[in-house]
Amino acid sequence: MWNYIAKRLLLISIVIFGVTLITFSAMYLAPGDPAEVIAIARYGQDLSAEQIEAVRETEGLNSSVYIQYLNWLEHVLHLDFGRSLISSDDILEEILLRLPATAELALASLFLSLLIAIPAGTLSSLKQNTLLDNACVFTSLLGVSIPNFWLGLLFIWLFALILRLLPSYGYGSLENLVLPALTLGTSMAAVTTRLTRSSMLEVLKQEYIVAARAKGLDERTILIRHALKNALLPVLTFAGMQLGYLLGGTVIVETIFAWPGLGKLLVDSIFSRDFAMVQGCVLFIAVLFSLSNLAVDILYAVLDPRIRYDKHD
Repeated sequence: MWNYIAKRLLLISIVIFGVTLITFSAMYLAPGDPAEVIAIARYGQDLSAEQIEAVRETEGLNSSVYIQYLNWLEHVLHLDFGRSLISSDDILEEILLRLPATAELALASLFLSLLIAIPAGTLSSLKQNTLLDNACVFTSLLGVSIPNFWLGLLFIWLFALILRLLPSYGYGSLENLVLPALTLGTSMAAVTTRLTRSSMLEVLKQEYIVAARAKGLDERTILIRHALKNALLPVLTFAGMQLGYLLGGTVIVETIFAWPGLGKLLVDSIFSRDFAMVQGCVLFIAVLFSLSNLAVDILYAVLDPRIRYDKHD
């Protein structure tokens, strides 16, 4: 196990190094002179050559590109992501300030999706080829097909404008959380329901299930202790990947509901061309996603004693 964790950490470090190269290069791949772009975002369109040169000097843009990258990477290794080019706020502090909102939305959405998907997928597998199974499959297909931005706008129209039950935007209360969590949770539940159903159907055909029934065990014991426990392993992997994606910031949903998380911070930084903030956000999201996937792999091995990473890695 420890050998596997060490190898995964090595691979994660390589991935993160690649992310730093890509995010740093984005400033130079964007059209225009970086110093001029930053100066326009900071001071407006009416610029003098002296202001542009002052920005170039203060931001270290007069050095060669690889020197700038090495300097930035050195600061990142010391957990210094720099300061916003627009507001001069500390980037890491701003990211950590937005993280609780994103974590709250991510956990609520994931809990809601599992609360819907596991019972629905299990029931659908037990009632295979019945009206109930067909209804679950159709609903799941419909949920997968509807994009989040359209579903979010539909919920706003229904619950905020027509029924006037919930606020359409904001942060700070349980009512504000319901609509964005419902938007993300239902779309994830559609995929998770189909995965749970297919996994349960596969497990119910295994020989150890037949042997358990031959021993006279009741169906509830077989379902909970044998079938469902093993069927949830791929669901766990998918849920962990989704959690990493959600913690990275759900850009569309956070923007629609004005949710002050990492996704909205990233979008606002892109529109304002705050390259330093974009670099910090993307790097932080990459680290979160990589570590969440590692945690899922470790938990997978703990839940399934048949897996021995030290023997197969």
